[in-house]
Amino acid sequence: MIGPPVTTQQPVPTLVLDFDGTLCLGDDPVLLYADELAKRIDVDAGERLHAELTEFLAGTRRVEGAEDGYHAIWVLTQHLGLPREVLAETYYASRARMEAGEGSVHAPEGITELLDDVRGAGVRTVLVTNAPATGATSWLATVGIAERLDAVVPDAGKPARMREHLEALLEQAGATGSPHLLMSVGDVWVNDVEPATAIGAHGLYIDRYGSGRGPSTASAPRIGELYPVIRAWAADPAADLAARG
Repeated sequence: MIGPPVTTQQPVPTLVLDFDGTLCLGDDPVLLYADELAKRIDVDAGERLHAELTEFLAGTRRVEGAEDGYHAIWVLTQHLGLPREVLAETYYASRARMEAGEGSVHAPEGITELLDDVRGAGVRTVLVTNAPATGATSWLATVGIAERLDAVVPDAGKPARMREHLEALLEQAGATGSPHLLMSVGDVWVNDVEPATAIGAHGLYIDRYGSGRGPSTASAPRIGELYPVIRAWAADPAADLAARG
């Protein structure tokens, strides 16, 4: 669902949320992606990919520059020179398997209560994700999140188009020139946090693997640890959040 522009005289604060690794937790989607990719490369490379990815997800292996499983796969297979269309085909094949019932994922504990609280404070909630709408929105409905989102932007083309999306959301909310009225939350710094901080908005970084990338308004290994910062901002978007990061 793509939400309509906000029609209001007063600027509306906007909370932007990522999907995989933020609202949708669990490693099965990326493991299925690796499984599909292994079908498209030689056997030895596929076995090595599975072993290295499993170690990365367990936190026992560093993959230079990787912030999530998908990025780790990209780094680990970059030397293979796989065409973009093969990677896209692989991704959609893995998503189709998830939609068919393979694998399992879960929502963060307390997320529906958080969304109720921030929306009750007058904040607009928007999902901006690189995932296609099919599958993502149906899963969000099953866990009670979809009804708590005011808009969804799928196939977002992050990071290249993220700044464009954020600026459009500020304009829709009547908040152009007031970037502090936008907060972006995600687990990939370059996708979700850097574009926000670059325009003066808030960026909260779910740094699961301790990469330490920054700057960010606040960071933590799990989104639940960022709930107090989100609630504080929703209650008073003009407040200084630096002390809470």
